[in-house]
Amino acid sequence: MSETTTLKVGDEAPDFELPTAPRDAEPFKLSDHRGSTVVINFVPAAFSPVCSDQLPIIQEKLGGLADTVTVAISTDNTWSLKAWAEQSGVSYPVLSDFNPLGATASAYGVLIEDMNIANRVIVVVDGDGKVAHIETAPEVAELPDYDPVMACLSG
Repeated sequence: MSETTTLKVGDEAPDFELPTAPRDAEPFKLSDHRGSTVVINFVPAAFSPVCSDQLPIIQEKLGGLADTVTVAISTDNTWSLKAWAEQSGVSYPVLSDFNPLGATASAYGVLIEDMNIANRVIVVVDGDGKVAHIETAPEVAELPDYDPVMACLSG
């Protein structure tokens, strides 16, 4: 899928600033990373089986790419995300979209409002702050396909 309810490829990516797990880390602000590609992985729920499978896949697929910043965003609070990131052993920032709940997910058109969680969507933002690719999982309980994301990043 190349669009969400609010974004399509070529649109300006909405800027955001979110707390990073652990809570004492600096907040992550998208616009601070202009000039680099940012891969935003929206994930529904910390410690859920599919999300817990996804975090290491993100690390494996995207961890060593030059000029690429990788983040995961969940509507869970920073304390839960800190424990989850530590348990998963990931080195990229895991961001909390908890307060106000789902505001970033909503701006990106991926919030499942009746559940207050983000849909499982990957958004690639280019160095100019434009949406370069959107990849949505077939179902919220399924992993997204990282092959098109990797193709976008290598192209």
